[in-house]
Amino acid sequence: MGNYYQLEIDFVRRTLNLIDQYEELKEQYPFDQQYNHTLLTNCLLGLIVLPKEKALTYIPKTRLAFVKALKEWGITKSTFNPEIKDTSELFQRLRNAVAHFDIDFISETPEHLIDRIEFRDVEAGIDVATFYADEFLQFLRYYSTSLLANLERH
Repeated sequence: MGNYYQLEIDFVRRTLNLIDQYEELKEQYPFDQQYNHTLLTNCLLGLIVLPKEKALTYIPKTRLAFVKALKEWGITKSTFNPEIKDTSELFQRLRNAVAHFDIDFISETPEHLIDRIEFRDVEAGIDVATFYADEFLQFLRYYSTSLLANLERH
């Protein structure tokens, strides 16, 4: 493993690669030892918090009409606060939720499986987003692809 060439870009890429590696290996473990949502939540630090701290100006600022694009990625049930107007604000509020661990894992089954992940911005007093477990990874990939494209352009 080499040194970082461009820290922000390399860290985002490596975090995505880490997720991909885990996705390939997780089936080798019994279901109760597959920690995919734990890994994804940990990876939020590398995908949302670090880039915001180091590359704030490169975070995409697209009107939240991008939700249509998310539907093309298979994200249909997850919701975002309608008061949030653009992706930059969404990612800033997600960053706050992650950095302050204002995240809830919701189970609707007696087996206590994770069904939804809810993000709040407590300082602002708003619910930011609710991701259904089966759509969380898709959103992270969408966000990361968008962030990388902006970082590489600049």
